[in-house]
Amino acid sequence: MLESSTIPGLEQQLKRTVKYTSIVVAVVAVAMVVDLHNAVYKGFFIGTLISLQNSIFLSRRIKKVSAIKHVGKAISYMRRGFYIRLILIIATLWLSSRIPGVSVNAAAVGLFVAPTLSIADFLITLVKEHHLSKGYRVSSSPRTSNKKLNSEGGENA
Repeated sequence: MLESSTIPGLEQQLKRTVKYTSIVVAVVAVAMVVDLHNAVYKGFFIGTLISLQNSIFLSRRIKKVSAIKHVGKAISYMRRGFYIRLILIIATLWLSSRIPGVSVNAAAVGLFVAPTLSIADFLITLVKEHHLSKGYRVSSSPRTSNKKLNSEGGENA
């Protein structure tokens, strides 16, 4: 059903998404420790954790569905996972609205952290691969790309 080249890219993207989302969680946790009574930090922290968990659940389901040969079974398997994740999101928002010290708006925004980071990572990777396929040099350091300008003289000398 899925090509074998799809899964390694998915695993790498998941690792980067988990890493970046974990960094966001750590920063928000530090902010929560500094300001214990801030409802926005608590809501954003909860929403981001659920977002991270949903991303991990989705990637596991995608890995398992690649082994299913029958298309109908694969669709029903993914549909069950969708409803499980949806129920988890609804429960998170409902509980956030019921707990007085948690901002439901911040929890809702936190639910979008992992998907947003995953999409941004995908787009950056896509642009890098496009530039590499066209023969452009992709440099992570501005010093290496300005070497030619510095050696020619002029205003950069």
